[in-house]
Amino acid sequence: MTTGKLRNLVSHLGAGIRDTHYQPAYDAAANICSGVFAMIPVDLHDVMHEAGMAGYAAALSDLEEGKFDDQVRERSEIID
Repeated sequence: MTTGKLRNLVSHLGAGIRDTHYQPAYDAAANICSGVFAMIPVDLHDVMHEAGMAGYAAALSDLEEGKFDDQVRERSEIID
């Protein structure tokens, strides 16, 4: 998957992506797929890998933008 394709997928998830997200997203998707690689068809593996990359890159983007800050605060208040 190219950075351009990943940007397109991530934008559909409502997030932005920077070039620095590509390698961590690729690695995370590879880890997700490594456990099922021998059990699924190659085409399905490719779809899972792309979806994993897009989801991870979108989460990185959201994290950088502070979109999880309110959720973290709410959960810490519940714990206290």
